[in-house]
Amino acid sequence: MEARRQKLLERLEAYYRGCGWKVEHGGDGAVRAAGPGGVTWIGLAVVADDLSSAEFEERLVELSNQRMAGGGALCPFELLPADECAADLRATLARLRLDARGNVAVYSRAA
Repeated sequence: MEARRQKLLERLEAYYRGCGWKVEHGGDGAVRAAGPGGVTWIGLAVVADDLSSAEFEERLVELSNQRMAGGGALCPFELLPADECAADLRATLARLRLDARGNVAVYSRAA
């Protein structure tokens, strides 16, 4: 699973770097990218094991509640799931009502 997570993280990093943004790794397993206008993007790779972790939902809520420097707007929070857990991740986000907040998005690996 860790190899799969690493590949997904590399895809997120490559995307952010391709936009010309500086990418940093946080101690929480997410990557952060400094985008234009002071926007901090948070990217998280998700594998099936994450969904069975008791702490995962709390982590999703915590990351989705992070604000930009100075207490500004919520940071855009992007999740890149492994194919086999994408539907379950979307269901989890719906149950937590994070899917309707506007700052949380799930991306397909095909994208």
